[in-house]
Amino acid sequence: MSPFRLDLAALALLAPCAALAEDAPAVPASVSTCVSCHAADGNPLVAGVPILAGQREDYLQSALKSYRSGYRKGGMADVMEIYAKELSDSDIEEIAKWFSAN
Repeated sequence: MSPFRLDLAALALLAPCAALAEDAPAVPASVSTCVSCHAADGNPLVAGVPILAGQREDYLQSALKSYRSGYRKGGMADVMEIYAKELSDSDIEEIAKWFSAN
């Protein structure tokens, strides 16, 4: 088979993937830090990482503010506190809105 035909075959296989990627909404900048553990859609692939998708917006805001203030302790709270301390109130609102909508 010629290299040209292989390229066409590869394009035919990948075209549906590209279309799906174009349909996905862009992840807000404030959410980008969360994605490494919680995934863009809030459904992490790693066991033990909390699912954020579909959580109530007010719950997510409260949890992030509790991490940021250091009020929430235990488990992965120490890790979350490091990330949450960098978040503004508007970042927290945007993050909560994003994951509650997924």
